[in-house]
Amino acid sequence: MNVIDLEQFARQRLDINRQRLALKEQQEQRLTVVYNGGLFLVDLVLMGFLASWDTKFQLYLKDSYDNPIYIDNVKVLLDLCRTKWSEVMNDWHNQYEELKKVRRINQLDEQ
Repeated sequence: MNVIDLEQFARQRLDINRQRLALKEQQEQRLTVVYNGGLFLVDLVLMGFLASWDTKFQLYLKDSYDNPIYIDNVKVLLDLCRTKWSEVMNDWHNQYEELKKVRRINQLDEQ
């Protein structure tokens, strides 16, 4: 590889990394659900907490704006979170796979 090839390779790697980061940020912004007037960020911690909550106790959670929100039905919120998680992760995975294909095609073009 000469210097020009190395520079082109470095630019492509930087571009791919930017695309991956942009995709990550885009998908993470979609990981939210609205429940009982609160906006909640869906993550594994929230889903694990909801799954382990004993429903005979009342539950108040801080939403994304640090407001205490009464959760009157833990199962409904957990189902909303699981649905959103599956939807976003599926889309994210599909788009990531497309990025990987583009990278491979670019590498083939160089050879």
